[in-house]
Amino acid sequence: MHVALLSSRRDFYGGEVHFRDLALGLQERGHRVTCLVRPHSALARSLDEDRVGVVRSRLGSALDPVSVAQLAGTLRDLRPDILHTHCPPDYYLAAVASLGSRVCNVATRHQLYPISFLAAKRPLLDRFAAVIAVSEAVRDGLLASGMSARRVVTVLNGIPPCEAAASPASPASPTSPSSPTSLRRELGLQPDGGPVIGYVGRLCPQKEPDLLLQAAALLRGRWPGLQIVLVGGDGDGGRYADQLRVLGRRLRLAVRICGYRRDAARLIRAFDVMAVTSRAEPFGLVTLEALARGVPVVATCSGGSREIIRDGREGLLVPPGDPQALAIALSRLLCEHTLRARCEQAGPRRVASCFEHSRQVRNTEKVYRLALAGAPLPTSMAAAPTWCPSRDE
Repeated sequence: MHVALLSSRRDFYGGEVHFRDLALGLQERGHRVTCLVRPHSALARSLDEDRVGVVRSRLGSALDPVSVAQLAGTLRDLRPDILHTHCPPDYYLAAVASLGSRVCNVATRHQLYPISFLAAKRPLLDRFAAVIAVSEAVRDGLLASGMSARRVVTVLNGIPPCEAAASPASPASPTSPSSPTSLRRELGLQPDGGPVIGYVGRLCPQKEPDLLLQAAALLRGRWPGLQIVLVGGDGDGGRYADQLRVLGRRLRLAVRICGYRRDAARLIRAFDVMAVTSRAEPFGLVTLEALARGVPVVATCSGGSREIIRDGREGLLVPPGDPQALAIALSRLLCEHTLRARCEQAGPRRVASCFEHSRQVRNTEKVYRLALAGAPLPTSMAAAPTWCPSRDE
């Protein structure tokens, strides 16, 4: 099968990690993969490094005749079986550019919020044989938009295998480059200082990293040496990161802002606990990355986080926008050693059993084959059990 993956994103965060890993996974399964991306984008550079076939294109809006003509010409030349689109604006570009071709359109939805003005967009979205939701929460948003349930299928995200987290019985040598001690030195932290709480993701108001700082201020009395690490780029020219620095100084916190790091997942082992503070998290690949490394997570019980973390097993869930609840949950994981050890051991098992990347790739391939055949789609290919709110179950 020849699959063309399309994304106009310029940066490289969770959706782009999904895109790259899917391309690599499909190649490993013997498919021909071509990635249609913008020139000079971080995604294009990553794909080049991973030796994935790349075609650079303008990829503007569906109202841009140059973008439409370029993409239509590319599709005529490549003649892919599947055109798999990953960003909302690209859905409509793909629908217009593929008119007159025999390519089968598939989209992935990485956003939690419903599609706006669906009635106006329906003629274009009707050109898609399948829309993949990365979580049941995202599927709910699509159905709330008015999308037909017959075209929406859930395929949960997954991550490739990573280095195993060292067990408490046999911790990694402090001199190992991947040990928490070495990683803390690399990040400019005090290896023997107070506990480290980390955040990984885009620095933007929608992700609410300021909530972590507000919660940390409530913990400072108990842990004067508490260290906060924010790993992520700021798409606002650094202005939002500056606001976070000002807030950290006002709250008298030790805050380290590391900026964008392509190896962010590797750095997670420097944390004692990771916080996922987003009010509307579509899925949360970074949550999987932490659990796979045995790092407990406190996440807001919104969107896809409830499908990953079972409260009290792999981490703790808190209401969105509540710094006091976040502080209490963080304090529990720092203080309650039995709970912490249980989460450290359960996280890698949860990822291995329910969120293997190879399963995600196989399920996506099944969606392609059903779409090409015009066959009915299942409601979901999700393997993970739903959120379990009781810690005693």
